[in-house]
Amino acid sequence: MRNQSTSLNLLVVAAIVFLAAASAVAQTTSEYLITGQVRDESNQRVSGAWVFAVPHDYDKVRNAPRALSDAEGNFVIPVGRPAQYKIYPEKSAAGHYVQFSPYFRHPSVPITEVILGESNRTASVIVPLSPKNGALAGRILDENTGRPVETARFLFCLGANKKLCWATSSKAPAGEFKILVAHEPFTLRVVADGYLDWLGINGLENESISIASGATLNVVLHLRRRAEAMSRALSESEKHRFVHLQAPIQSSPADRAELKGRFPARHTRLEWQPVEGAVSYRVEIDYCDGLVKGRRECLNPQPHSPEMRWPVQVLATSYEFRFVGSQPGRWRVWAIDKNGQEGFKSPWWTFFYLE
Repeated sequence: MRNQSTSLNLLVVAAIVFLAAASAVAQTTSEYLITGQVRDESNQRVSGAWVFAVPHDYDKVRNAPRALSDAEGNFVIPVGRPAQYKIYPEKSAAGHYVQFSPYFRHPSVPITEVILGESNRTASVIVPLSPKNGALAGRILDENTGRPVETARFLFCLGANKKLCWATSSKAPAGEFKILVAHEPFTLRVVADGYLDWLGINGLENESISIASGATLNVVLHLRRRAEAMSRALSESEKHRFVHLQAPIQSSPADRAELKGRFPARHTRLEWQPVEGAVSYRVEIDYCDGLVKGRRECLNPQPHSPEMRWPVQVLATSYEFRFVGSQPGRWRVWAIDKNGQEGFKSPWWTFFYLE
């Protein structure tokens, strides 16, 4: 992964989750196997960690086989073919973020690599799990109204190397967030539609921030509206029934629908009923955590792709796209009137790709 620009590093979010969700259909047998054990910084065995085998040609094949470590920390990954692999463990739920992105790399934890070929079809390795990451947590509020800011985008860059960056989104009705951060000092920029960018901790200066391993820094961010957004409703609570268009009625796929399709053919079509007075619509699509196969809830929703960091605008009452992986997703839609004013948003509807 080359670290040439901020825009390139913004793609890391999609790559990490795609690595988890599109890690293809697991094979039960294979001539090529990577086995091993996950251990933490105290050399203790780690159970319940995902272990990814990322091939050298991942950008081309988009397939990273994975396995879950058992009660003794052991894992077996059928990779299916000869290649050079980098091995990445992950246990984000316990505070250990995957080091696939250089932004998250711990300076003293090496990346395990193996090469499989005709003469060596299997490899056995001890994979070190990096120490826990620190976390940035808190709420985002509108400085003028005190209401929560539901959706915001966070851009983190290492203080010592501004080209090593990582981005993620926070989407919560109450404006709350909790995000794992780098082991090294980093800078912060928060972006939200209709608001001035927030920098660092105090909102004014993009100073370097350090959070110790396993610690949490709690903050409250009071975002200031842009001048052109002062009279615009930026939250659902600011909209009025007889001023803003009603929410579109969603048609398909039904809420909590199970959809079929294997990578790369997860073609998805969203449909809704027209709204009187609408000249266009905005559609918002998220993917959800896909580490647990068959999960039927939306955890840590993120914009579906870097090109869709913000909702897409369409003229029709349908929208088609190719979903990212075998995992949950969700969508909602709202109407835009002739003055460019946004109407009420529909509820989030969830769908599941289980294969």
